[in-house]
Amino acid sequence: MKAKYIIIILVLSLIVFLFSTYLYFSSVLNYSSVYLKNFAITIDKHIENRIGIITELSNDFKINDYDYSNYLKMGPNSYLPGISTKEYSLKYVTKESDKLILIEIPFSAIVFPSDDYTVAISLDGKIVYSNNYGLIGALENNTLPRFLKHSATTNSKFDISIIPATEITLLRASIMALWGFIPLIAFLSINRIHWNKQRDLEKATEALETIINDMIMRVETGEHVEYKPIETQHEPLRKIQQALENLFSRYVEAIEGYKSTTEELENTMSQIEEMQSALEERNFLLINTLAETVELKDVGTGEHSRKVMQLSLSVASRLGIVDPEELNAIKYGAILHDVGKIGIPDRILLKPGKLSLEEFEVMKEHTILGERVVLQIPGWELVADIVRHHHENVDGSGYPDGLSKDTLSLRAQIVALVDVYIALTEDRPYRKALTPSEALELMQTMVGTKFDPELFNVFRETVLEHFSNSDILLNNHGESREFEDKDNLPGEMRV
Repeated sequence: MKAKYIIIILVLSLIVFLFSTYLYFSSVLNYSSVYLKNFAITIDKHIENRIGIITELSNDFKINDYDYSNYLKMGPNSYLPGISTKEYSLKYVTKESDKLILIEIPFSAIVFPSDDYTVAISLDGKIVYSNNYGLIGALENNTLPRFLKHSATTNSKFDISIIPATEITLLRASIMALWGFIPLIAFLSINRIHWNKQRDLEKATEALETIINDMIMRVETGEHVEYKPIETQHEPLRKIQQALENLFSRYVEAIEGYKSTTEELENTMSQIEEMQSALEERNFLLINTLAETVELKDVGTGEHSRKVMQLSLSVASRLGIVDPEELNAIKYGAILHDVGKIGIPDRILLKPGKLSLEEFEVMKEHTILGERVVLQIPGWELVADIVRHHHENVDGSGYPDGLSKDTLSLRAQIVALVDVYIALTEDRPYRKALTPSEALELMQTMVGTKFDPELFNVFRETVLEHFSNSDILLNNHGESREFEDKDNLPGEMRV
């Protein structure tokens, strides 16, 4: 970048020098042209009109014993016509008839240029007069420099040339060019200073951007953040850095405050979790108490609710249910599914025979009563769903709401299916327990009406997998037999 800048300066300098030189030489040529024109007019006027001192010379070029032949010996020929200067006048000798006439033109009548210019008067290519006496008598083309030469021809057939002094002209042109350099150098210097400041600003900005990006990464990763300003002479950038420093300082303070608040919040959450755990423990104890109360009242159930819970969770696991909320609902819903029986009269609950239609309508109320009990515990809506709907059928023939497969929750279907199986494999006052294989065979006849086919297949696989090692699958007698009283099982099943 620096080399490029130097090249630009050199090119601009050359342009300024050439332009300044051109302007100066133009002025010199213009001056030479004007002067030459006036000089030729003056010479022509004096010679043609014989203005000046007119003297007749003798044939030997003498007057008053003064020999003028010396004036002419440098001339174009041995005697005339000739022109010379001496004693403050320009002398011109011409011949009229047989007479030699000397015309003297005083220097006061002629405006000569300064010594910076060379004037030469030539005739037939030979210099017959010059303010540079060393040129008189020399050939014009071989002697006079062509540089800036300006020529004109007078009416008297004399060629007049004016040439500015080369060294002086170049010197003055250089001086003028230097005057042109001054504003250029000033401009370039100012531009260079501005460019340097701009470049410094860009570098500082890039460094600042890098620092900010690094700090943002630290913020995102939770590392300690501390802003360290970079040195710069740019006032606005200093102010920006000061603002950033204040910002990050406040950020650090906010983070510290956040950490403190987070710790307090974590402590509070820990206390809440402990309280929640204690509350859940209390609720669980309450659940167990309610379940035990039901089982004490319905002596035929024994460990019925616990068995339903264990097998329901096994089926849920086989189905891939992992949502803790769903699993808790299945767990507590299975335990409390018959909690509403606490409100059913003993004469109906413990009746050994088949229930009448009126009695069965009363028995069905245990699902609604159980829902009311469970809803007393906040957040147990899913548990209440199981308690209310564990007697629904997939074909819509169940109770209390007549829900079908499309509107019946999977959790309620799982508990309902397991509840039937456990009930069939337990002794009841109105019948003997069935073996697992008998229960499965009987339940197979209910698929499509009471149970969903796909869910039943998963349930059956679960039962068969745990048949040999799970006590919840064994009846109280462990014996296999034919169904003796099938009328008490389907449809109005007592579970």
